[in-house]
Amino acid sequence: MAQVSNGRANLHLHTIFSDGELPPAEIVAAHATAGFAAIALTDHDTLAGIDAIGGLEGQAVRTIAGVELSIEDEPRRGLVDTHLLGYGFALNNRRLRQRLHHASEAREAQKRETVRRLAAAGFKVDWEAVRARARGNVGKPHIVAAIEAAQPGVAREDLYTWMGPGGGAHVPRATELSLDEGVDLVTAAGGVTVLAHPGVYHHVPDLEVLFRTCAVAGVLGLEVTYPQAPEDPYGPKSAALMERFQKVAASYGWVATGGDDFHGPGVTPLIRLAGWTATPATCVDELLARRA
Repeated sequence: MAQVSNGRANLHLHTIFSDGELPPAEIVAAHATAGFAAIALTDHDTLAGIDAIGGLEGQAVRTIAGVELSIEDEPRRGLVDTHLLGYGFALNNRRLRQRLHHASEAREAQKRETVRRLAAAGFKVDWEAVRARARGNVGKPHIVAAIEAAQPGVAREDLYTWMGPGGGAHVPRATELSLDEGVDLVTAAGGVTVLAHPGVYHHVPDLEVLFRTCAVAGVLGLEVTYPQAPEDPYGPKSAALMERFQKVAASYGWVATGGDDFHGPGVTPLIRLAGWTATPATCVDELLARRA
């Protein structure tokens, strides 16, 4: 553990319990060694990564409760493949745990159908090969990795397009959370919600509609300091978008949060483990102060 804090936070991290590649203990240790003041593990629709390290207390770096929720598509409200981050909630909240369990089951069924459609389209993939790659919830990176292993030369970008909104293998989940339910679920568990990575919603025609919808629903933060241009995570493209979204957060009175969405060297090869220094740790207490 570093003796001097770098004053930074990383509030968006994935582990092997969703679509990340590293164990949660390794991610926590790396950020502690790098001197981070605070982090959050934010696996998709599960708290299994936090459970695996024994909870939040006694970690080598301050660790706050986190989760990333997939929100039901409502195009008229600007909600298309939108993600919501929840922070600072009680880990023992029964309603939250039960709903995440149902969301995980829905994610499994969705990904199984996605694999079926990709196979029908001619990609070399089967469910057993995908499922074997996942320790917890199956994610798109597991599907991509399975296809890349069986079918070298397939463009990763094409696979994500196939699985994304409008793609031939895109499968909406039947029991996804509505935005209002997601906000209420986290808030009732004593937490606060943040709209994730606004820079990657290229499929949303009007981001202002999305922002207004989230504000009305009770979202209290925006993920500003994030690799908003994934192909240029530490460069001027992301910096320009971060500056833009900083102004958006201020206009809505939102807390500007951030993290690098680290998944692992294979899934996010341009993102360095414990290398994100754009997010000040001061945002953590500011965010948690917004809890009801």
